[in-house]
Amino acid sequence: MSPEASQETCSASQKRKEPSAADRPAERCRSQPFPPGMASKPALIGPHEAIIAQLQPKYNVLAASVISSTQIRKRVMQAVSHLGSTSDLPNVVLLHARTAEVCKMITIVEQCKRVLREQGKTCLQYNEMFPLPETEGKDVVEETVLERDDGEGENAQEGDSEVMASRFEKAVIPEPSKRATMSLRVILSMEEVGVLKDRKGVTVQTSESK
Repeated sequence: MSPEASQETCSASQKRKEPSAADRPAERCRSQPFPPGMASKPALIGPHEAIIAQLQPKYNVLAASVISSTQIRKRVMQAVSHLGSTSDLPNVVLLHARTAEVCKMITIVEQCKRVLREQGKTCLQYNEMFPLPETEGKDVVEETVLERDDGEGENAQEGDSEVMASRFEKAVIPEPSKRATMSLRVILSMEEVGVLKDRKGVTVQTSESK
């Protein structure tokens, strides 16, 4: 076989092995992973959608969650950068966290205020408690008996008596009232946010420049 014929045969073989143009996009879609945290984003942002909707017509809002894997320095830089960016609307940053990460969020807030203070800028901090969704706030799991060994005699009778007593208590004693688990969100701005000024339950802190 001549070299020219060998090259043509090799090229034809390569063409047959390559996927068609119609198949390539589908392969890319299958192999592309979801962005980190995408699955949990709706649950985290849900309690804040109403207040974000109030702010958005008049403010450029950056909403950022603080979770266990959040890097403090990265979140501080993100918040300070947004507050200092050029925009047609005043910039605000909404930080929110579940109860376990509130202390971490407060650290981020304090560092943001320190950086802005060093730049000679004043920062307003609006604090508000919010109820966590039930699936996030519920950290007590009821104990359930999946299976019980069959017993005979006194032990079996005692076990049956305990079960009956437990059922009787549940029927007679009312269940305790369910209280929503609360957490904290913080909104940072370099100017007064009128929407929050008269909002019930919101406290305001001012970081004066030095």
